[in-house]
Amino acid sequence: MKDSLFLEYLNEHFEYKYDKNEYGKRDAWYVMKHVPYHGDCEDYSLTYLWNVCGKSYLKMFFSLIFGKSKICFCRVRGEGHAVLRHNGEYLDNIQKKWCSKKYLEDRGYEFHDQWFWWNVVAVKLLQGWYYAKRQRIEDS
Repeated sequence: MKDSLFLEYLNEHFEYKYDKNEYGKRDAWYVMKHVPYHGDCEDYSLTYLWNVCGKSYLKMFFSLIFGKSKICFCRVRGEGHAVLRHNGEYLDNIQKKWCSKKYLEDRGYEFHDQWFWWNVVAVKLLQGWYYAKRQRIEDS
């Protein structure tokens, strides 16, 4: 199931921020839960997936484990990028709409043969949680 209303809401409230500028870290992954949404490509993808999975990490990880969804790695104009593949279609913070893989490749996306496995997503989310928690303590 794809939630076009949430996608519209996400697009309206999403502002791209580099992790390094936002958290002082090179790569930190988050599920954005409060507007305004500030994040980068994987945060956008994971936030959409978490919401479409009923705001449930368990359902989100089942979707990743059993292949309904994947976080795909690619390059766009030489830069690393993450794209959500869900039910055979692709979504990212650049296009901000559901696309075919061919549509993205025609626009210069170079997909890596592999994707981020569910366990890598889990570790990166835990790292992001730790960085955010540490940042809040340091800001206090």
